Amino acid sequence: MIAVIADDLTGAAELGGVGLRHGLMTEVRRTVPAVFDGGLLVIATDTRSGPVGAAVAEMRSITAGVLGLGPEWVYKKTDSVLRGHVVAELRAQMEVLGMGRALLIPANPILGRTIVDGHYFLNGVPVNESSFATDPDFPVRSSDVREMLGDASVVVRRLGEELPDSGIVLGEVASVDDLAAWARVFGPGMLLAGASGFFDALLSMRRLPVLYVSGSTYWANEQGSLDVGRAVEMLRGGKAVIAGRKEDLADAVEIILSRVSVGELVIEGGSTAYAILERLGIERLVPERELAPGVVRMRAAGFYVTVKPGSYPWPDGLSY
Repeated sequence: MIAVIADDLTGAAELGGVGLRHGLMTEVRRTVPAVFDGGLLVIATDTRSGPVGAAVAEMRSITAGVLGLGPEWVYKKTDSVLRGHVVAELRAQMEVLGMGRALLIPANPILGRTIVDGHYFLNGVPVNESSFATDPDFPVRSSDVREMLGDASVVVRRLGEELPDSGIVLGEVASVDDLAAWARVFGPGMLLAGASGFFDALLSMRRLPVLYVSGSTYWANEQGSLDVGRAVEMLRGGKAVIAGRKEDLADAVEIILSRVSVGELVIEGGSTAYAILERLGIERLVPERELAPGVVRMRAAGFYVTVKPGSYPWPDGLSY
């Protein structure tokens, strides 16, 4: 599970949309739940509109609650133009999470928002010369990112430059390729933060694999086998296909899922799907999207299950 903590509701919804785009079972909440079995939990706060003291206190409390859920990693959604109590909130979260560093990537080139030579630009114009200069709550008076953050201790780095061992690092971004490059900098003990573009780049690097299963008589058996070890190895590359009798497939899927996490289980053949779900103890499925007539993606416990009748054609974008 990935956890996102946003400083406003629209930002939370935006990252929830990014999660859906990447096939994650996503929920947006205002409070931290006692348990969560989805893929992406987004907590929406309203700390940007309140005083800094209250923002820090709320961020500490929510971060501690999220930490109790055992997330793989935590992402702090900030305003892309650095409005709000960005540094104070990041420092509070770093302390709760026991992390010595934060990597902040707020720029989003897709929206014309870039940071070059320590200065923020909106469609090539210094951001303080844009409409953000008259923001009623956080007017942008300078394009210098450290002045925008109100903290000279923040370290600004270009791609390829050595990062400090501690503190908050703001990464410069001039292109979408830069976002992908910063996503590869992800390391242990580092809080990741920024806008939707960086989060999208991070998810692009960690797509969960898809396991295709077929027990249908319409299946060309030479395209799949019941070699569990080979399927596990293939899943580490993003996709695996297994085929056979439904009883054997139920055994195989149970073993495979005990060894590797998947984002989606695609099952061809209704009887096969029933046998597998019964073996996995999955009682509840929540339909989320009809990919084609008879082909439905549903939420299960921690991943998606998509079923297709054996005689039906494969829809675009979902095939072996």
